[in-house]
Amino acid sequence: MNKTDIIEALAKESDITKTLASNVVNSLFTMIGDSLLSGEKVVVSDFGTFTVSLRKEFDGINPRTGERIVIPSRRVPVFRAGKQLKTSLNKE
Repeated sequence: MNKTDIIEALAKESDITKTLASNVVNSLFTMIGDSLLSGEKVVVSDFGTFTVSLRKEFDGINPRTGERIVIPSRRVPVFRAGKQLKTSLNKE
């Protein structure tokens, strides 16, 4: 499922226009991104948590030249599924 599929499903399920559904989805993603940029974590009850994690620098190898390089530290987004989501994925 991609962003367009989400918009179409939201429009159909909520009986709203695709334009309105697109605005809602885009606003939601923007708010999540802005919260992560400001260092906040985003918790969606029964679904999961979005956080930012610091990845340490490490040594790597340039695959073209074989030269050793240092990959700098960086912040990366992390999603951790909630308990209810994990449980529903593993029901039989």
